[in-house]
Amino acid sequence: MNGHAFPRYHDHGAPRVEDLAPISPLQPHYSGTAFPTPYPDSTASSAPSEDAIIADVEEDKRKRNQAASARFRQKKKQREQQMMEQTREIQEKNKRLELEMETLKRENTFLKKLLVEKIDNMSPEDRALLLKTTDGAKEKE
Repeated sequence: MNGHAFPRYHDHGAPRVEDLAPISPLQPHYSGTAFPTPYPDSTASSAPSEDAIIADVEEDKRKRNQAASARFRQKKKQREQQMMEQTREIQEKNKRLELEMETLKRENTFLKKLLVEKIDNMSPEDRALLLKTTDGAKEKE
């Protein structure tokens, strides 16, 4: 050849086999490592056998099961996190309510003492009016 990408052809005949070697798909110097298979230990033939089909089905089933397990674990983790968050919120609410209850108890005790002092210093007419009013309130309940 003369350094060109395509060989020159003579006007008097077909090209020679040696001239077509650079563009021929059938290269005599082809090596098996030029295009390695993704699974070098694979013994599968070009026509899949039943064993290969079964193996593919089992592999597909295994992958789907693995993906489903991963989804389940993710959902479980989310549920646990939500449960922990709800637990924390309920505990905080419980603390607030307990504090409010204690405050109301103290306030109620203070008001009772104040009322007792007031009753002790009341005139007999005011005391009778108070008893009449509270007895009426008890009957309504």
